[in-house]
Amino acid sequence: MDMIKKLPIVAGFCMMGAAANAQDEPSQAADQADIATAQVMDESLESEGAPPVERNAAQTTWLDEKRYDAKDYLNKTAHKMDKWFGTTDPDEPARASLRVMVDTHWNEYDGTTVKPRVRGKLKLPALENRLSLVFGDEDLDVERDGGIHNDSRVVRHADRRFDRREAREQNSSFGLRWSKFQEKLGIETDVDLGVRSDDVFIKMRAEKEWELPKNVDMRFEQVYRYGSKSEHYTLSTLEFSQPQSALRTLINRTQLNYTSQDTEDLNWGNSFYQQHYWRGKHGRREFSYGIYTGGNIEDKKANLNIYGPYVSYRQPVWREWLFLQGDVSYYNNKAEDRDHHVAAFGRVEMVF
Repeated sequence: MDMIKKLPIVAGFCMMGAAANAQDEPSQAADQADIATAQVMDESLESEGAPPVERNAAQTTWLDEKRYDAKDYLNKTAHKMDKWFGTTDPDEPARASLRVMVDTHWNEYDGTTVKPRVRGKLKLPALENRLSLVFGDEDLDVERDGGIHNDSRVVRHADRRFDRREAREQNSSFGLRWSKFQEKLGIETDVDLGVRSDDVFIKMRAEKEWELPKNVDMRFEQVYRYGSKSEHYTLSTLEFSQPQSALRTLINRTQLNYTSQDTEDLNWGNSFYQQHYWRGKHGRREFSYGIYTGGNIEDKKANLNIYGPYVSYRQPVWREWLFLQGDVSYYNNKAEDRDHHVAAFGRVEMVF
């Protein structure tokens, strides 16, 4: 529980870090396997416990120290939990990762909404690498780039910019994740059993990738979730990507989403976009632009309700673990009688 109490403090660090943005210096492009969000995690632990993580002598600001302290706390927590289940292995220590972010949406119909979000994971090798503890906003597991930040993701509660109850409920998900299936099936597979607010759920995810001719990669992902209160949810994703150069990729992603809670809803969406990436001073920068289309399906007929262009930019600033992202879109929504309008999305993210 101490770890959960500290999460609002960590979120505050994230917002304060945005003000410390320093201008990046240009450098030569690196390959696509550059520094990404997941690669920022420190993993230095010892057999007798989880000592403070290795610190960069050049990073000595107040924010650096607070991040090191938080990372150290997370690693110690993971190590203590790992010891509950057996003898720890110094060659394969328990480790923790955490993403803390503040999302801001704006459009002319809904105004401005602010949403703090967290997502973390504790990997416990004493459980034979079968189980890990995941917590925070589980929606982040299925959200990807590609024009997803449209009006449907804006929180609307009596014109309030920030809804404390909604943020608390969405970030209060806890679950055990079993990931051992992939070794037997050759498919990346996770099974989560957990609770989100008062909704007890089980969630299954399977993902498979193929290499096709003409340097085309195909990825299929299937997610199924059943909750005691939220009931049925499925998300099917089919994605094709083709590198156009060492620093540019063309991507088409199609998604089908089904929900059943009192009523049944079936929606579809498609993003066709190009993504550029290059190395900056603190890590990989990403710039994307494309067309997003989507709508609902009724009586076996797909309706086009939303369409329009968007651009997105993301980069680390000041440190390799602090990210800024900005999206601008120009969508309509026929189902809600909305003409094409400008909408903006911004994210400040800190990775531990």
